[in-house]
Amino acid sequence: MYVFTNTHVLAQDTVSLQGVEVIAKKNQLSQIGKKTEQIDSTIKEQFKLNSIADVLSLNTPIFIKNYGPGALATTAFRGGNASQTAILWNGFNLQNAMLGQSDLCLIPSFLFENIDVEYGGSSSLWGSGAVGGSIRLNNNTLFDQGLKASSNFGAGSFGLKNISTNILFSNRRFISSSKIYDSRSVNNFNYLDTTDKERPIKQQKNASYDFLGLMQQLKFLINSKNILSVNAWLNTNKRRLPSFSPLAESKTYQRDDATRITANWSFINSKFRSGVRAGFFEDKINYTDSLISLFSKSKTQTIIAENENYLTWRQHHQLNFGVNFSSSSAFTNNYESKKTLSRASVLVGNKFSFLGGKWLTYFSARAEYFSVGTLPVTGNVSTEYNLTKHFVLMASTAKVYRQPTLNELYWLPGGNINLKPEQGYTYEGSINYKTQISNVSLFISGAAYSRKIDNWILWVPGVNGNPSPINVQQVWSRGTETTWKIHYYKNKFSYKVNVVTGYVLSTVEANAQENDNTVRKQLIYTPRYTVNANFLVGYNKTALTFFNQYVGYRFTTSDNSQWLNPYQVSSLRLNYSVETKLADFIVFAACNNLLNKNYTILSGRPMPLRNYEFGITIQTKNKNT
Repeated sequence: MYVFTNTHVLAQDTVSLQGVEVIAKKNQLSQIGKKTEQIDSTIKEQFKLNSIADVLSLNTPIFIKNYGPGALATTAFRGGNASQTAILWNGFNLQNAMLGQSDLCLIPSFLFENIDVEYGGSSSLWGSGAVGGSIRLNNNTLFDQGLKASSNFGAGSFGLKNISTNILFSNRRFISSSKIYDSRSVNNFNYLDTTDKERPIKQQKNASYDFLGLMQQLKFLINSKNILSVNAWLNTNKRRLPSFSPLAESKTYQRDDATRITANWSFINSKFRSGVRAGFFEDKINYTDSLISLFSKSKTQTIIAENENYLTWRQHHQLNFGVNFSSSSAFTNNYESKKTLSRASVLVGNKFSFLGGKWLTYFSARAEYFSVGTLPVTGNVSTEYNLTKHFVLMASTAKVYRQPTLNELYWLPGGNINLKPEQGYTYEGSINYKTQISNVSLFISGAAYSRKIDNWILWVPGVNGNPSPINVQQVWSRGTETTWKIHYYKNKFSYKVNVVTGYVLSTVEANAQENDNTVRKQLIYTPRYTVNANFLVGYNKTALTFFNQYVGYRFTTSDNSQWLNPYQVSSLRLNYSVETKLADFIVFAACNNLLNKNYTILSGRPMPLRNYEFGITIQTKNKNT
């Protein structure tokens, strides 16, 4: 086996296979007629000590707004903002109820067996925020896999140190998976200041971080029809936030603590499947800046309870229905008192299969009650048709929405209790071509989409100059995406070429503000063009991969009068494996910003020049139980 592959051997146990299928059922329905992408095992192996932000930035057309190593990283998915992307962990939305977004820098890719990207809106299935797309992080551990253990040790430039461990015990009726990680860095890096001709090389200081976390999973096969699982994910993240000026010392610190606990019961028989899930999520953010005597503490708690059912009621029909209830409470000195948002929803959908399974269609509708304001019924209709054994045609349309966050409603000063939810319609179509010719596999995909959102929420200067959110805009996002994959395998040699492109035009079509000059202008920090490519050459136990990323102009003002220049950054990653009777050893090394380019992703936040990573992974041989 090549070092850059990762083959999961499925246990010959019908029950365990069914258990996996039940967990992924909602994911499968949402994929009908829509562009979806799974991050393959090669990429997961090469980025196992990196965050989800790094994985997505270099391997998908999603633009990641990255403030620098170890700093805030959020999405700009198909011309949307971070609050319009659903981040799902085993089906639970991780968005912070106060902020409406998740920091991808704080989510290590090492924790998840499957990382999927669903393009386009799916509010009827995933609820508020699934407007531009969804990022699905799933734990997919099978029964009867024996005892396994692996440890990763890494180091790099700027005092970077990474340690992570995974211990898995799995027999025919019980699974225990324990994952621990610790990532830290002094993070003082050099960058190029082109405005200073005398001293262009400067150092970014006061940006150290320390991320520590634990994920524990327990799964019980009660009998042939019932499975119970319990998951816990705890982390604490400490960061020092640098000043915008390299000459000023920063005294700004932020600590993020998260507790996520979920439980899931699944019932399976031949025609009916049901699941009951519950989750408790707590996020704490402590922000301090002693230079200006700012000390801010906030805590959000969210409780989720959900029931999902799937019934095969005719040979070519599958009905799914369910209910969801969630309640989020926030405690902060920026609110008058404790604030709570509650929502309850009902979902119904049906999958149709025609022409012997060559043509699939799925529709769903969701009615939701929101404790502040009202929401219309949302829905989705999607279809896909296998035109030939090589070509697949797909199309979908959906009504999507995003509810206002707690901060947008209650922040003092400036919160607006009268905000309406963002809502609109999205349309997309795509065509896929794949073939296998001898040792060469080819995959080509093209997609086009259009989405109009009304009541777009924007923070604007309010009373006494304090920012306040209002519904001011209609935004039209449209664009195209392409994927090109060529893989060649023969004997011990392997060659891969992957290229993904994105074109996004996301413009303000209407604005309620007087004397506004943003109409027909591109949204800030939304590049029109992105290209990501990687080239892998592997022989026997060695794999060398070259990554190249191009990001076009990003406007920094809403009237498009100022912008950041395009940038192109390359990196190189090498893996080499050694097998012994007791364990496998994988040595890896990486050179980031290979050509030592000077670039910025966001204004005022420099990115490091050439830097390095290296380390080793130790994996024990499987011991069957």
